[in-house]
Amino acid sequence: MLINNVTQDIIDLYHIQIPIQNVTDVVTALGGRVEESVDIGNSDSGIKKQDNGFIIYVSPSQSPVRRKYTIAYELGHLFLHMGYKINQKLWNMQENATYYKADSSLQNYQAYVFAEALFMPQKVYKEVMDQYTLGDKVETAKIASYFGVSISEASQRGKFLGYFQ
Repeated sequence: MLINNVTQDIIDLYHIQIPIQNVTDVVTALGGRVEESVDIGNSDSGIKKQDNGFIIYVSPSQSPVRRKYTIAYELGHLFLHMGYKINQKLWNMQENATYYKADSSLQNYQAYVFAEALFMPQKVYKEVMDQYTLGDKVETAKIASYFGVSISEASQRGKFLGYFQ
């Protein structure tokens, strides 16, 4: 749950409005930018420290929903694994090199948890879920629509938070 707490702190500190309408605006508010690139190796995304900011590279062939998640996933790596705005010593150790998907499956998992927590913060998720629960039936499609994510992502988040089995 530490990742949920870190993500909520970032949402609060940067006054990120939920649901997120445009994740690129969030990147800009955080001091970075998003660029499309076909030259990102075998990955569909990458991230680069650039001076005191950052650039997130995404493949132009991604669907809008996938692109949105990819950007949030890279923000997870930025904060959790590169130390941006969280760990100055770690951030200072980052070189101005582009990093692609982490070799560590744990780091990849953490970045995806960050992305889900960014789009569907725990408190707001619970409020929305309660709004779309009738008896013992949860209308996951409506939760997904509210947050602008896929039904499977909304369902996965509910399971992660312990609301679903």
